[in-house]
Amino acid sequence: MATQRPYLVFLHGLLGTKADWQKIIEKLPHFPCVALDLPFHGENKQLAAKDFTQSAEILSAQIQSAVQNQPYFLIGYSLGGRLALYYALQAQVEKGNLQGLILEGANLGLTCEQERQRRWQNDCDWAERFATEPAHQVLDDWYQQGVFTHLTAKQRQSLIQLRQANCGENIAQMLKATSLAKQPDFRPQVRSNCLPIFYLCGENDHKFRQIAVETQLNVYLIPNAGHNAHQENVQGFIQALMQILPK
Repeated sequence: MATQRPYLVFLHGLLGTKADWQKIIEKLPHFPCVALDLPFHGENKQLAAKDFTQSAEILSAQIQSAVQNQPYFLIGYSLGGRLALYYALQAQVEKGNLQGLILEGANLGLTCEQERQRRWQNDCDWAERFATEPAHQVLDDWYQQGVFTHLTAKQRQSLIQLRQANCGENIAQMLKATSLAKQPDFRPQVRSNCLPIFYLCGENDHKFRQIAVETQLNVYLIPNAGHNAHQENVQGFIQALMQILPK
């Protein structure tokens, strides 16, 4: 009798929605897949969370409702990866039969108070802009940040068009609630935890490649992709998943 394959639960990044994972899910017909909208995003745009703790509680309720007691992997991109880390390693919530984390371009945390203060100010500045300026104007600057320098002009415009409808005061609130400045530094736990943790990274995502190398993570590089590897190279992302997931 064949062993039941685990559920794959996908978490998108800031400004995204569960629809971001559709092309990936379509190529995984043999796995039961669930993509969730984070608080303040997509169908949960009106669902508020004030911090990581509340976000993890909301995630736990969504996940348990979707997978019941079945085994599952949590796959998170960027902010979704950071929330996955908090949920798995820190939150006092029901986690069910969690088998492992698969993180894509997720920051493990900041290592000193000065960095945290700088990041908090930066996130507050962006939050103010998201809350008060036209979406296209803020997004045009957002996608000029260093982590997105690999994008072509066409890719950048496509992302701006895609994200405008999800953009506004809600994103400002999420930025403050889940700022990297408020996230614990998970490096020690990632190294010592018995939960399997895998790290996916676009080969052109130099910032997060460096994090992976420095932390000696179990890293899988996605060719011809930058920070948003699952959208920039769908097939490459699938191939990496197939190396990780149980057959």
